Amino acid sequence: SGAGADACSDCEAGDYSDGRASSCTTCAAGTYSDAGASSCTSCDAGTYSGAGADACSDCEAGDYSDGRASSCTTCAAGTYSDAGASSCTSCDAGTYSGAGADA
Repeated sequence: SGAGADACSDCEAGDYSDGRASSCTTCAAGTYSDAGASSCTSCDAGTYSGAGADACSDCEAGDYSDGRASSCTTCAAGTYSDAGASSCTSCDAGTYSGAGADA
């Protein structure tokens, strides 16, 4: 809130303030916050977010992330993943997959 304010306002979800601030700061990509947050929380492995997010989203099947990601990475050919994966799994002998394959 501005100088001379009679109350403080909560930061919106996706923003934070560490105190004595005149404005809120937007959370970086790969992090998120709830309304009124004093810091941003890193996205877990298997999820991602853009800047100013109020939640992280699961990676789609065929993609993965290893945490604090702004986007998911496509699994290489010969590997696959389920939605929300933190890594890709190699195909078994006698099987194959193209890049970005889901299970």
